[in-house]
Amino acid sequence: MTVQEVRKDLRAIRYYYSKQKDFEKAAETVGANRVAGIAQRYHRIVTNASPRLYEVYVQLYLRNNTQETLAFDWDCSTEYIKRLNKQLYEFIIDQFKEEN
Repeated sequence: MTVQEVRKDLRAIRYYYSKQKDFEKAAETVGANRVAGIAQRYHRIVTNASPRLYEVYVQLYLRNNTQETLAFDWDCSTEYIKRLNKQLYEFIIDQFKEEN
């Protein structure tokens, strides 16, 4: 798993959760979109993360906040959130490596 693949997956997860009600309604007729399975895999991995990285994941990808919004809410710099997000990517990649 590469950083680019993790970013792609996280973007898809973010989009899924920004439209979750629509996806769930459509799933009743069509079936669940594959991103729902990807999200569950990432959720399982992130439950092993530090509380701070866990919260970054929830705020950025499940609640669809921007890094700037999160920095404002946490009263810290955007650079700090960017570093945490990078740590989150690295953590996810390491967890995928351990699974394989």
